[in-house]
Amino acid sequence: MNLTRPKVLAAAGVSLALILAAIAYAFNFPPFNERTGEIKASDTCPSLGPPSSAIPALKKTLPRRPSYSFDDTVTGGSNTSGLDYGASCLVTGENESPLLAARSRSMPAEPAKSWLKWVKTTAISNNSLGSLTPFSADEKTAASGKFAAIFLPCISEKRNQSPQYNISLTVELGRPGDASTRAGLIHLVESAASYAHKKARCNMPLEHSDN
Repeated sequence: MNLTRPKVLAAAGVSLALILAAIAYAFNFPPFNERTGEIKASDTCPSLGPPSSAIPALKKTLPRRPSYSFDDTVTGGSNTSGLDYGASCLVTGENESPLLAARSRSMPAEPAKSWLKWVKTTAISNNSLGSLTPFSADEKTAASGKFAAIFLPCISEKRNQSPQYNISLTVELGRPGDASTRAGLIHLVESAASYAHKKARCNMPLEHSDN
């Protein structure tokens, strides 16, 4: 197929641009040279779980920013006072909307399908919900490249003479995600689940996914 001179020049220009972009990325030139801020254990949200688990997961999921800010709110946390556990962690960069939001709340246990239908309504963006699939043998888990959720069994009906209570946990990324960020979000929501299980004094065993 013969190409006209303008088309040849256009194709060459596109190729050159791609080559230059690859070189800039490889050698950390602008705009790929943004310094990544350090994530310290003392700065992270306690509700995300142990820093040894949360920090590696955050590094897998958060976009590069010179610095990060963490805002954590935890309420309740006693299986003798209304099962009122709740937590909210927002991670931001500089002067921008949240890079990541993690939320937890105790609520009566319900079937997996109805919980998943409800938990989808809590997402900040509908774009986060594409390709949600379970990440363990338990139906009460779901994740995509931008969103991960667990419905964690917590308080047994038999021991408390009240409806069984679970904790719903979600982690949502404020940017496009992929398979690698999905893995990071899963690790992060599992880490948050371990904190919630202890903080809410759950009396049901904590089971880890087989992901």
